[in-house]
Amino acid sequence: MSVKQEHIDLYKKIEAGLKLAYHKLYLQKAANNETVVVSINGEVKHVPARELLKEQEKH
Repeated sequence: MSVKQEHIDLYKKIEAGLKLAYHKLYLQKAANNETVVVSINGEVKHVPARELLKEQEKH
């Protein structure tokens, strides 16, 4: 396996781990009816975690 392919594989694993971590965070926040602070087009917003979960389900 080439070094480039190893980097691609590592990137994919990191990306999958981050997606899982964010999903768990959104689940926890949604269970407590809380918001998550996000940046949308450079603007800081408080978004209900339930909305973010709905967006995740679409993708």
